[in-house]
Amino acid sequence: MKKCIGVKVLTGVLTAAFLLSGCGSSKSDSGYMEAAATEEAYDSNGVYEYKTADFAEEPVNASGTESQQVVDTSRKLITTMNISAEAENLDDVLGSVNNKIKELGGYVESSNIYNGSRYSGRTITRDASLTIRIPANKLDSFLETVEGVTNITNKSQNVEDVTLQYVDTESRKKALRAEEDRLLEIVESAETVEDIITVESRLSEVRYELESIESKLRTYDNKVNYSTIYLDITEVTKFTPVEEKSAGKRMAEGFIDSCKSVLHAISELFIWIVIHIPQLFILAVFVTVIILVARKASKKKKS
Repeated sequence: MKKCIGVKVLTGVLTAAFLLSGCGSSKSDSGYMEAAATEEAYDSNGVYEYKTADFAEEPVNASGTESQQVVDTSRKLITTMNISAEAENLDDVLGSVNNKIKELGGYVESSNIYNGSRYSGRTITRDASLTIRIPANKLDSFLETVEGVTNITNKSQNVEDVTLQYVDTESRKKALRAEEDRLLEIVESAETVEDIITVESRLSEVRYELESIESKLRTYDNKVNYSTIYLDITEVTKFTPVEEKSAGKRMAEGFIDSCKSVLHAISELFIWIVIHIPQLFILAVFVTVIILVARKASKKKKS
């Protein structure tokens, strides 16, 4: 008799797990279809309107008319920016940028600063590459600071809408939570070890999938709440012009630059001579010896 009851319970457990799994999948699909349906909504004039799947409808009031429904139109947007900029003093700019990041509640995810070097007049410019996370609602304030302390040469922005993926993932999470609660109830009423093992095996699978889904949702939330900025700063002696200059201004600046280049070349030549005085002295002695030997040989031939 107990064996018969155990078989019935086991059959019931397997059937319930199968039905709950199917319900979870159907709920996930229905959640996705609901989100898709609300995404593609048009008003009476044929104008496209965006609406998320999460909304609450107020009850009918005393007069019998339906009150206006409250719709959550917030989207899950992931913003990523790439900025290339120039700075006359890299240290000062990095200080200003870091102070602004702390002020806005952001953080530097990664940084790479190259200090450069100088050798025989050749200058390797210093540069810095930063990956910065800034609260999405404070992104404009951060950009104003960067534009104020640097000369931006390139800026691009990408916005990814993950609302549908987020709603679908949340729907799947709710379905799994419901299945988890049902499995816990079945475990309490199970009478045999086999039944308990079967249900707990499925319960472990459900909980593992729940952890994966919750991790995915946390990743979405982090990317949505904090915008990502890839900032590359190069130290220069002169900013790249951002607009076309007149012919007269270009000639004047070109002449000044040429004079500076000549002075720089003379200065570098003097530095080079001072650095290589030992080599030049040895070379001069060697050339002098060769000239003297050649002259003596020439005199002998003539005599």
